[in-house]
Amino acid sequence: MIAQILTAQTRPKMAVGLNYYPGFLVAHRDDSKNLESHINGFELQISKQQSVQPWAKHYHKPEVTLSLLYMQMGSAELTGNAFAVMPGFETSVYSMKNSELRVRFCTGLAYLTKKFDVYQNRRNQAIGSHLNGVMQGFFTWKKQFPSIPMQIQTGIGLTHFSNGSFRVPNLGVNMPSLFIGSHYLLNQRPRKNPIKDTINPVKWQMYAAYGFKERSLTNTTGFHIINLGLTRLKNVSILRSWRLGTDLFIDKTHHFIEYPGESLKGLNPLEMTELGVYVGHQVLVSRVYFKTDIGFYLYKPSNNKFITYQRLGFNYHFNQKFYVITALKTHFGIADHFTWGLGYRL
Repeated sequence: MIAQILTAQTRPKMAVGLNYYPGFLVAHRDDSKNLESHINGFELQISKQQSVQPWAKHYHKPEVTLSLLYMQMGSAELTGNAFAVMPGFETSVYSMKNSELRVRFCTGLAYLTKKFDVYQNRRNQAIGSHLNGVMQGFFTWKKQFPSIPMQIQTGIGLTHFSNGSFRVPNLGVNMPSLFIGSHYLLNQRPRKNPIKDTINPVKWQMYAAYGFKERSLTNTTGFHIINLGLTRLKNVSILRSWRLGTDLFIDKTHHFIEYPGESLKGLNPLEMTELGVYVGHQVLVSRVYFKTDIGFYLYKPSNNKFITYQRLGFNYHFNQKFYVITALKTHFGIADHFTWGLGYRL
């Protein structure tokens, strides 16, 4: 079996292994300094090398990963534990003999066992819901062993949990840590259609998305957000595109902030409509476009938001026409809301 793994050089590899995260929970706001603590995490990771896809030729030794993460977040009473599922991507940035420097990015969903509760956990001012988004970024060094199908990997990076203001409070938590892992290599099975993940470039796409958020800790009114948009793409390559588009948001929080005691029923469109334009960039990995946008409001009902907004998210394409959306809209690092939706490529 080992001989087959070592001689079948033409077949891409997959790896199964365990990673360990020793680190710290670091407060980025005064309200959460009481949560600072040592943390420990363990991760089961499966990764697959990508070699025959057209998009993969633009990266150096790219891999698509799937991780199951458990993290002990320091205090059993205040922050508890986190369980996460994270798809991810990593690629080499510099190769040496039998080793290389790599970057790794992951995002997914997490369940945190402890959250803010006004009666039972008032001191946790960072996490307002059990369900959260998780993002990771790591810079790693990977060592290959020519004589055995094993590799080790170590590095440093950051894990972030946040619910995007779906529930308040939402300060989020940041956990810088080391990364130590050992993986066992296997040959991948040949694919019947090795280029089925290719996404052909287009010039236009439109989308509709839904979001939900809470605005106040003392008055936990929920707000439904609607986002409609049209995007013009300038394709640089099969890998990258520039984005230019328009956004329409339906958001009643403007009226809620200006007149907190009034009813939100019967508002006219100008009291709850935001109109914006944005520029951005997207990068393709397999069937996923990772997108970053900077937007500017042409119209908003009040001055309670900055004139600009930012968006970070991804579009997953399940065929050449339709894709699903998830994105986080922020104002200079302050989360406004998450959206989920459906898009169509024209």
